[in-house]
Amino acid sequence: MFKDSSDERITFKVAIEADKSFDGRMAGIVFDASGGFVMQQEVMKGQLDLPVPAAELNRYRVFVAPLSGDSETQKPTIKMMQRLNAFEPVLSLKGQVPERILIPGHVVDVWKFCLCWVRGRVIKSDSSSPVCGARVHICEVDKLWRWIIRLPDPDIFRLRDDLIRVIEEPRIPFPPRPQPDPPPIDFLGGNITSGNVTSYISFGPGERAINPQPEPPRPISMLTSESGMHADTLARLKSSSVSIVRDALAANVKVILPYLCLWPYWWRFHCDEIAVVETDSLGRFQLIIPYLCSGDKPDLYFWVEYEINGSLETVYRPPMPCYTHWDYACGTEVTIRVADPRVPGCGAEPDPGGCVVQVLSIGNDISMSEIHGSGAAAAELGLTTAGSPFGGKIEPRVWFSRSELRDSKNIWYFRWSYRRYVSGVDPDDDAGWTPLTRDVVRHYPKPVAGGYDHVPYALGPQPVGAEHNLYEITPAQNPEGNHEWTVVDEHEDLASAHFMTKGLGAGTTFEERALNAAGKYELKLELFDNTGNRVDDWDSPGINLELANVAAPFGTGTVTFDSAPAFNRIIRSGKTAGFYMMMHVDNNPCRAEISGITGTGLSVDPAGCGFILYENGASADLRFRPYHPNDFATFSFSVVRGVTSQVHRATASGRVDASPIATNDPTPPIRAYVKQPGGEYLETFPVTELLNDCTRGAFSEALHVRTLAVDGYGRVSGLDAFSHAGFALTRPCPGEK
Repeated sequence: MFKDSSDERITFKVAIEADKSFDGRMAGIVFDASGGFVMQQEVMKGQLDLPVPAAELNRYRVFVAPLSGDSETQKPTIKMMQRLNAFEPVLSLKGQVPERILIPGHVVDVWKFCLCWVRGRVIKSDSSSPVCGARVHICEVDKLWRWIIRLPDPDIFRLRDDLIRVIEEPRIPFPPRPQPDPPPIDFLGGNITSGNVTSYISFGPGERAINPQPEPPRPISMLTSESGMHADTLARLKSSSVSIVRDALAANVKVILPYLCLWPYWWRFHCDEIAVVETDSLGRFQLIIPYLCSGDKPDLYFWVEYEINGSLETVYRPPMPCYTHWDYACGTEVTIRVADPRVPGCGAEPDPGGCVVQVLSIGNDISMSEIHGSGAAAAELGLTTAGSPFGGKIEPRVWFSRSELRDSKNIWYFRWSYRRYVSGVDPDDDAGWTPLTRDVVRHYPKPVAGGYDHVPYALGPQPVGAEHNLYEITPAQNPEGNHEWTVVDEHEDLASAHFMTKGLGAGTTFEERALNAAGKYELKLELFDNTGNRVDDWDSPGINLELANVAAPFGTGTVTFDSAPAFNRIIRSGKTAGFYMMMHVDNNPCRAEISGITGTGLSVDPAGCGFILYENGASADLRFRPYHPNDFATFSFSVVRGVTSQVHRATASGRVDASPIATNDPTPPIRAYVKQPGGEYLETFPVTELLNDCTRGAFSEALHVRTLAVDGYGRVSGLDAFSHAGFALTRPCPGEK
C-alpha cells in the first residue's frame, strides 16, 4: 500500500520481518541529498513520524537505526549509519510512498550495542606535564576493508604490487618494538635508519613517529607465520582477476596496515568526528561511545586544538595512517604528546620538601646553570653560556617550599628588584633598587555549570605593613579550598616576576632607549614575613637557597640543584639575606643594508632598464652591512641566480663582528668577505664566477640579521632585520660601448 503523495507529514508504520524482534529503541534519521544531517525522530509505538512533505521525500535519505543513550549525544552522519548497520529503505518509487517500513531480520540481528570507554591524556612532549583545557577531537576512521572495497580497479593492482614488493624484497629495517619516544627521521627524503631503530617519518611540530600505534612492519618470516599470508594467499594476490585480488587484500588487512604509514601516496583515509572533549586539570579526557557488538571495535584518530591568543589553533594533527588506533582496545589510555612550544603545561605548583628556595630558570629555555655568574670574566657576567644577552620580558621561575615557609615560619611574601650594575657597589647596598611591579597571577579551576572556569588569583603586587610591591608565595589551597592550581598560560602561571626590559632606558624613541639601556643589571629576590617584615637572615630558620644545575629546557630528565655559591647570595651581617644574579640586557634592534653593485669593467645599461653591462675580465664588488651596535647578532647573506640557483660562491654567514668570513663554496680559490671601516663587508668576484656557465643572469641578494638576545623562550626575533636587492649582468649589445 502507498500513501497519498500530497501529504505534508508522513507517518510510517515500522515493523520487523516475521520471527524476528528488537527490544531496543529505534530512530528515523534524515539526511539531505548531499549527506547533511536534517533531523532525527524516535520510532514511537511502532510509528515513525517525519515532518517532511511526501512530494519532497525523494530529496532526502532516511535511515532507521538503533539508539543508545550515548549515540544520542553525537551528531549523526552517513558514516555513523554505516557503522551502526542502519537500514535505508526505498521510500519513493515513481512518486509513490509506502505506508510501512519493513526491516529485514538479518539487520536487527546485529543491533546489539556494546559501549567503549575511550580515555587518554594530553601532555607536553618536552616535559610530560599535562595540558589543560585542550580540545581533543575524537574521530572514527574508515575501516580498512571498506576502503579496499571502494578502491578503483587500477588502484587495487597498484596496492597489490606494493605489498608483494615489500613481502618478496623486504627493504624496511625491522626493530623488535618501537622506542617509547623515538626521534623522527626523514623517510620521505629516503633516509631510513638501520639496526635497532624504527623507520619513522619526519613530521611537523607535535607529530612524532608511529607511537603508540601501529607497530612497525615485520620481516617476511613473520608476515608469513604470524599473519597467515602463505603461498595460497600470495597466489591469489598475483591473480589477474581484480575481484580475487580485492578479496585477498580485504582478508589480509592486518598485514597491510603497518605499511600504510610508510606509503604516503596511499594516505586517502577519512574520519568521522564522533565528539570534541576538553582535557581537565590533569590533561585527561574520556568519552563513552557505542558500537555494534557484532562488528569491529572502533578505529580511532585524535587531533588537538588549543586556544592561543584568543583563537583556536591546531597544535597536534599527525598523519592519519600512522596515528590511527586500529581496533582500539577500549579503556586503554591514549597518550598524546604535543610539541608546539606555544602550548603551556599545567599542574600544581610544586611544594619542595624541607625548607628551600629553588631558582630554576629564565623562562623555559635558560637554566640558572646557563648564565655566567660565579667565576666568569667581567665581560661575560650576565650573558648566557652561549654568549647571548637578554631582552624582551624576562620571567624567572622559582619554587618555594610553600607549606614550610608559610605554615611553619610565617614567611608569606617575596619581592624582586633590579638596578643598573655599577662596579664596586656591594649587592647588599639598598640604594638604587627598583621593585618589579608587573602583576603575577596563578589560575585555579572554579566549578561552573557544565565544567570549570580557570580563574586568576593575584599574587601581587600588594602592600603589606610598611612594605610595598610584595608578592604572595602561592598558598597550598586556592580560594575553592582545594590544592589544584592550573597552568592556563605558561608565561603567567609559571613566572615569579616579569622584568620588562624593553621599558628600560631614557630617550624619545625605542632605538634611543634601547641604546641607552643596554648593559648589565643586578636582580635580587628577598623574602618577607606575614606582616611585611623583610627576612634578613635565611640561615637561622634553615632556608636553603639552591640553583638548578642542569641545562634547560628540562624535558623528561631529572632536575637537580646545587647550593647557591656566594656570588648568588646577598649577605648581611654574615647571613644569607636573598638571592642575587646579574643579567646583561640588550634590546637594540638590528639593521640590514645592501649596497649597489660596483666593480671594474662594469657599466650601467644606457637604455635605463637597470642592467649592468660587463666586459671581458670584469669583476663585481658585493657589499652589505649587517649591524648591531654591540655586535650581539649574526647574519646570513645569500645570492641567488635566476629563481633557484644558489650562488654558493657568494653566500656567507657569521657573527657581525667577525672578519674575514669565508663563503659557502670551499673549492679554491676561497672567497671571503672582509669587514671594512664602517662595518660594511666586501668581496670582489670575477663576473664569470657569478654567472657560472651563463652569459647573462639576474640575481637577487638577501641579508638577514638576527639578534642574539633571548628571553627564555627563544630569540627576541622582533629585533631582527632583513633587506633584499637585485641586479642583472649582461654583455653589451653589438655596437654598444
